[in-house]
Amino acid sequence: MIHEGNEFDRHVNLNADVVVVGSGAGGPVVAKELQERGLSVILLEEGGHIRTEDFKPDPVHAFRTMYRDNGATGSVGLPPIPFPIGRCLGGTTTVNSGTCFRTPDKILRQWELKWNMPDISPDYMRPYFERVEDFYSVREVHAGNMGRNGELILRGARELGYSCGPLKRNMNENCTGCGICTLGCPAEGKQPTLFNYIPAASEMGAEVYCDFRVEKILVSGGVARGVAGSVLHRNSSRRKTTFSVSAKVTALAAGAVHTPHLLQKNKLCNSSGQLGKNLRIHPGVRISALMDEEVNGWLGVPQGTYVDEFWDEGIMLEGVFVGPMLAAPALPYHGSKAKELMYDFPKISMYGAMVHDETRGTVRPGFFNKPLVIYQLIGEDLRKAVKGIAYTASIYFAAGAKRVFTNVPWIPELKSPSDISELLTRNIKKTDIEMMAFHPMGSCRMGSSREKSVVGPYCETFDVENLFVTDASIFPSCLGVNPMESIMAFANRSADHIRETKF
Repeated sequence: MIHEGNEFDRHVNLNADVVVVGSGAGGPVVAKELQERGLSVILLEEGGHIRTEDFKPDPVHAFRTMYRDNGATGSVGLPPIPFPIGRCLGGTTTVNSGTCFRTPDKILRQWELKWNMPDISPDYMRPYFERVEDFYSVREVHAGNMGRNGELILRGARELGYSCGPLKRNMNENCTGCGICTLGCPAEGKQPTLFNYIPAASEMGAEVYCDFRVEKILVSGGVARGVAGSVLHRNSSRRKTTFSVSAKVTALAAGAVHTPHLLQKNKLCNSSGQLGKNLRIHPGVRISALMDEEVNGWLGVPQGTYVDEFWDEGIMLEGVFVGPMLAAPALPYHGSKAKELMYDFPKISMYGAMVHDETRGTVRPGFFNKPLVIYQLIGEDLRKAVKGIAYTASIYFAAGAKRVFTNVPWIPELKSPSDISELLTRNIKKTDIEMMAFHPMGSCRMGSSREKSVVGPYCETFDVENLFVTDASIFPSCLGVNPMESIMAFANRSADHIRETKF
């Protein structure tokens, strides 16, 4: 059953075998898997239960109702980088583009060797990915929902002989490519945990509570005993009343920013000194082009194709298209030139280049009881970003672009392939590039050594028994691909371990 904060006016006292904090990619997987195996589970979500009929094609409405900080979450540093994250039932899975990648085999082998972790090889993890893909409705984008924006990129990439193809997404046959995945899917074509893992867990008996903000991790004798916190008013996020949950196992899945922040506030799990450190955000840059044909990029899934030709260089190209309200500030020029460009918006194509970052940020307690994310882009990652712009520009010109817009202020546009060399030879500074990110990870690093990691190989914290982390915080390095499916596969793995060793 799904409960909401408006149902409660006095302290709520709950009890279960397992309490799960966070309803994004990781938490509902743990809840469903353990409830299915006969354990009692409580799933807590700080945000509200936003129903399908409440999804609107309005970014302002979505930012206010389904995103944390009204969509303005970001890092402090050079350059400052926004990374919007969800705050609603289903978490970021409700408002992301739905892209699904398995953890690359190369990354799994690195973790296996460098971090000496068992049961993490590609062969061992394959059944977990398959289990997620089957239940989560992961399938390939097709001609009926890809849209012209994706088709143009594939045309240009194939002309150059680059490795590329359609992305896989969590979607069903209802996906028509209406293009508003990041605002909540009104057709229920995209399939976030809101539409599968959460209702499945609930139907089997798990209790789901929205508007419940966890503030305290209850620990006694070095063992987690549950959580406590505030029931919130939906509109103001102010405390309405309080709650507590007693449980034998606690699983934190509040994300790579808020999981370490919660542990820091409770002064837990930092004997290694690594809590909140090693944050990667997989930063990206947006590149646009004016084509000689209509694109109508808002038709089709926002992210439908990839170019992985340069993955070994730390660069992944993936499509992302947004409507004019969000696109206009990212296009160059002001005044009449900007107005002229917007008249041609139907001919604008957009794409993105993401950097497999070696930069390591930190999450620490900030002002007003909120986390502070500090991330100073290093030169190596800046160079990857510039190369990503250049590679994407080459693809656009091969696809027939008239002009390519770089997002570098003093090189706002390229008019021919010969102009690309200027990007690669000029001294571009960190402050010259507008970046954004969507994939924070790594702030509660997983490993076999308690001196270097926050959680062990199966994601139980070294310092507190029966306390698990089951979100993107655990990854020892950047994945180089979108992390949603990896989060879910590792949460599945942790659920197996919890059932086998704790009950």
